[in-house]
Amino acid sequence: MSEMKDVCVIGTGAAGGVWIDACTRAGLDVVALERGPHLGPSDFRQHDELSNVHRGTGFAPTWQDTTRDHAAQVAQLGRSTMLARCVGGGTAHWGSWCWRFREDDFEVLSSEGPVEGANLADWPISYAELAPFYDAAEARLGLAGQASANPSGPPRHGGYPNPPHPPRRATQLIAMGAKKLGLHPFPTPMAINSRPYQGRAACINGGMCANFGCPVHAKASTLAIHVPAALATGHLDLRPDTRVIELVTGKDGRVLAARTLDASGRENEVRARTFVLACGGIGSAQLLLSSRSARHPDGLANGSGLVGRNLMFHNFTFVFFELPEPSLAALGPAGMVAIDDLHPSDASRGFIRGAVLGESAESGPIWSAYKAPGYLGENTRAWGKPLKDYLRRYPYLDGMIAVGEDLPQLDNRIDLDPTHVDAEGFPLARITYESHPNDRALHDFFDARLHEIALAAGATKSWSFDTSHTKGGTGHIMGTCRMGNDPNESVVDRWCRSHEVPNLYIPDGGCFPTSGGYNPTLTIFANAARTAAHFLESIARKETA
Repeated sequence: MSEMKDVCVIGTGAAGGVWIDACTRAGLDVVALERGPHLGPSDFRQHDELSNVHRGTGFAPTWQDTTRDHAAQVAQLGRSTMLARCVGGGTAHWGSWCWRFREDDFEVLSSEGPVEGANLADWPISYAELAPFYDAAEARLGLAGQASANPSGPPRHGGYPNPPHPPRRATQLIAMGAKKLGLHPFPTPMAINSRPYQGRAACINGGMCANFGCPVHAKASTLAIHVPAALATGHLDLRPDTRVIELVTGKDGRVLAARTLDASGRENEVRARTFVLACGGIGSAQLLLSSRSARHPDGLANGSGLVGRNLMFHNFTFVFFELPEPSLAALGPAGMVAIDDLHPSDASRGFIRGAVLGESAESGPIWSAYKAPGYLGENTRAWGKPLKDYLRRYPYLDGMIAVGEDLPQLDNRIDLDPTHVDAEGFPLARITYESHPNDRALHDFFDARLHEIALAAGATKSWSFDTSHTKGGTGHIMGTCRMGNDPNESVVDRWCRSHEVPNLYIPDGGCFPTSGGYNPTLTIFANAARTAAHFLESIARKETA
């Protein structure tokens, strides 16, 4: 029989890493199971743009395209969801933009009212409840920025621990263009050190941030911060290259063990008193649906039938443009200026909710060329002479993105593919997703605004990379294990504890009732810290184990 641990955490990204750190600091013995390898700075130095992002082969153990559409068609590049599989999860590869959700993001149903075709809900927590945990997360990650500069941001006390990164030329031009239009640009808050911070180096301005691991740990991640701290306590049993294939429950309805496969394909069993499922919006739902039994015929924790449902991505709008002078866009973090004036709902626009806008430079010419058809002309491939011509202009290019709210819909979901299986013979996660009319209207509005800003910045040419009617390639995966007070309308309670399985917590992005119009990772960090703190308090009160 395997050793009994206090806590088993499955997944080591933002939510899992926070729980691992908190529980080991409290003296609990934790086993952390991670499907991918334990990589580090020396590994990240070996990955280039072509292998890591475009082909996805250099990081084969880390990235896996698992997306399916309505007809179970195998996903194609750019229409798929790349899942980080390594210690640190998505935080090892994220672009590190760190936004707090606004107060109204936690009460969308109350503030907007019902919307036909959407399954809106209020969060069971408020901004005020999460604010102290936002403070702590920003300090731990070492955010760089200017906290008081966003006139549309939520209330806060104090600034960021690090100053903003120095702007490059394109950043300055975007800011000047936005101001011409009456907007209020400000430095994008990001978890990348603008100076040495708590033992981690300052950014070396290599430009390979989003989709890449940081070779000096200047980019905050659970790989760089939370997991090393947990290992130092002596209370963490970290097991990389370990895949969990089922959660097994006992007669009392509690999770008894996790069935795993190691790198050699050998099956093992991991036992613990408490289980924390933090595999992301796709992985957590997939594992719950795979954990079927006579007691749970539709999957574990799925008595409501909502596991996998209410899937949300963010509504991404990309516009790229050419400037009359070198942009220097390949230097430094992926985007150094943001605009948030258009985030609040405005009934005159014909849709609800909004988006945050930010500079979004492509850090390498090859991935940039993939998004070049709008520059080259319709149906023109970036190949041969067109590709060479495009690459000659690359030093003059930059881009912007709108990260807009994606409304939850009951039929947008993750389930188990009835036909396609992975290399080990297990069903792949299948995504069924269709954009809501509100999403399309929001996309079109912000596409036009981005072109206006590019023109005001002096762009000689601008073009769109359209993801408005597809799921897009995204790491923003939310909503498949909704948090709520009513067990019939949600999967977990306000503490991210399963309504049905008392020793199972699911604190990753799947718990989000709505997606907000901001990158979700800082909220995942903060909410995970909130739920872990409550769990440890209940342990101290001997209310749970």
